[in-house]
Amino acid sequence: MLLLVANPSFAVESDKVSHFAGSAALGVVADSVIYHTATQMGPGERFAASTGAALVPGFIIECVDEFSGYHFSWPDLLAGALGSGTGSVLGELVNGQFWISASGRQVRLIGHW
Repeated sequence: MLLLVANPSFAVESDKVSHFAGSAALGVVADSVIYHTATQMGPGERFAASTGAALVPGFIIECVDEFSGYHFSWPDLLAGALGSGTGSVLGELVNGQFWISASGRQVRLIGHW
């Protein structure tokens, strides 16, 4: 999110957007799987596990790039990390752990844990 807010959207390279979007999708999937299978985990543990799991494919891609003639790109990995974290939070929202309550002049993020 910070990557997209800090720069105008037209200035972000399409490569970074694809790393962010792909990792976000993996974060949603990983969080959904962990949410429904590891019921003993709390939201913080699920966030850490799903973010880490969603980041692994991006890290592997960067390692393959390093050994196939391209270079390891830390900015690509950062975009993937931001995407996997965003996807994990979105997965928590989708799975019902958190929800947004808005009334009057107040907007709150609440949940049941």
